Amino acid sequence: MKDKAVYMMAFSPHPVDTEYGIGGTVASLTRSGKEVVYVICTSGDTGSSDPAVTPEELAGKREQEQLAAAKVLGVKEVIFLRHPDLGLEYTLEFRKELVKLILGYRPEVVATCDPDQRYISNRDHRVLGRIVMDAVWPTALSPNTYRDLLAEGYRPHRVKEIWLWQSKEPNYTRDISDTFDIKMTAFLRHKGRISAELTAELTGIVREMGVTAAAGTDYKMAESFHRLEVPQRL
Repeated sequence: MKDKAVYMMAFSPHPVDTEYGIGGTVASLTRSGKEVVYVICTSGDTGSSDPAVTPEELAGKREQEQLAAAKVLGVKEVIFLRHPDLGLEYTLEFRKELVKLILGYRPEVVATCDPDQRYISNRDHRVLGRIVMDAVWPTALSPNTYRDLLAEGYRPHRVKEIWLWQSKEPNYTRDISDTFDIKMTAFLRHKGRISAELTAELTGIVREMGVTAAAGTDYKMAESFHRLEVPQRL
């Protein structure tokens, strides 16, 4: 358990997802002295169309790239859970694993992908978003669901807010004009996922996302979330 609470714990289905979704926000937070911890739930071992690349080889490469990207953004701790890529399942065991992290690090804010991804979307994103939300509330406030963790010294924790990225209904926008270039540098560390042929295309997509999120504000670049206040009691 941490000696003091961290500001944000960001739960990502795969390496690169956090940089893609909230890299500018993470850089802004760490610049201001706030601690952000990454939890990467799979190692992205199916994230290649090349049959010559083995899952083990790809997972090792993508974990190293994730560490490099996190360092660019000022994230000092990255936790790899190594669940099967494209195989995240909503189980009580997985939820307990996430609850233990929340109780141990006691974040003020939890960030993850919006589970309400309509039509074509990666199932790991949908599963993780839902299970993280359920771990934050009510499970992290319900000690009778984890009596063994209670016996180990873990106590209920009240997360204040959940920030969902990739939301179709954003209600919170953050200025990343000063950190967009850092976001792109971190994003492009993920060579195992971003081929040389796709670099220009994906760079354009991420830039367009920043401009779109900033629409209606005075920001040049932004990231948007659906922000939820977490009930502070059961």
